[in-house]
Amino acid sequence: GINRTEIVARLIATGNDPVDGIERALERIKGSCSLLLVTQNSLYAARDNLGRSPLVLGRRGGDWGVASESCSFGNMGFRVERDLAPGEILRIEPDSVEKMRNGFEREQICAFLWIYTGYPASRYNNISVEAVRERCGRSLARSDSVQADFAAGVPDSGTGHAIGYAMEAGIPYRRALVKYTPGYGRSYTPPSQEIRDLVAEMKLIPVREVIADKRIVLCEDSIVRGTQLKNLTVQKLWENGAREVHVRPACPPLMYPCKFLLSTRHIAELAARKAIATLEGRDIEEVQAYLDESSPQYGAMVDWIQRDLNVTTLRYQGLDDMVEAIGLPRERLCLYCWNGRS
Repeated sequence: GINRTEIVARLIATGNDPVDGIERALERIKGSCSLLLVTQNSLYAARDNLGRSPLVLGRRGGDWGVASESCSFGNMGFRVERDLAPGEILRIEPDSVEKMRNGFEREQICAFLWIYTGYPASRYNNISVEAVRERCGRSLARSDSVQADFAAGVPDSGTGHAIGYAMEAGIPYRRALVKYTPGYGRSYTPPSQEIRDLVAEMKLIPVREVIADKRIVLCEDSIVRGTQLKNLTVQKLWENGAREVHVRPACPPLMYPCKFLLSTRHIAELAARKAIATLEGRDIEEVQAYLDESSPQYGAMVDWIQRDLNVTTLRYQGLDDMVEAIGLPRERLCLYCWNGRS
């Protein structure tokens, strides 16, 4: 397989010095690559030119640290100094931090960090992941009229969305599904579908006493392929006596595989694209009509996914509502996987 770290290192090695090498590497990399480079006397930290992935500077007295997750600092006694700007390069030495290149104004940080991939205790651009997820859940509840006994989340990333939904809807939040162990891996990261499904099947345990004969709003961060949600999550609710299952993803249907990070891989895998291909009788490239939440095409696509998932109802978060929940201007977010624009 391809070793991405080695490729980046080779790009940096073409420069005249570490800063020149980092600049050259970031210029050539089209995706995302926030990086740390260790030399004999210094640590260099750099965030990719559009800031799609985060990088945070922390301090503990005279000690400095850099991390992708702000929450990694607190328990070690560090405090967050600031986020690095897109394209910014720092040189860190035992007694100093020096800015070697200013950052750029333009930013397109990955919106999926707040919705799905980010750690709940982290902050990106000083915006709390958990707070955004609660706002997403509240937004879903405000636009909903379904009658339910409680809200539940698909752990872990769906939990914050479900808590927000329950608070806004005035219904209990309950744990219908619990993780086998808190350390169980993310099911979207393994390279093969077989391993992804195995992780998804093993990591969630249903609680029958909570589920049986109940109308459940199930909040999920997103629906990527839909296979795990259908076969390994929703099916467990039905098998344990759920009366109704209403699925509420915290973001719109995913339409494009991520070409910058590792969130999604192939168009054919995406649940929305499978729905469109079935409805159209073939794969189509122009899917603009299906992006319009008020169009009949969008409604037909959601109906198809609902039937495929075997759920009582399905309602996605609107793109505008998701952006509002995050709290950054739309132009500062990468929304490529939803609208295909970068």
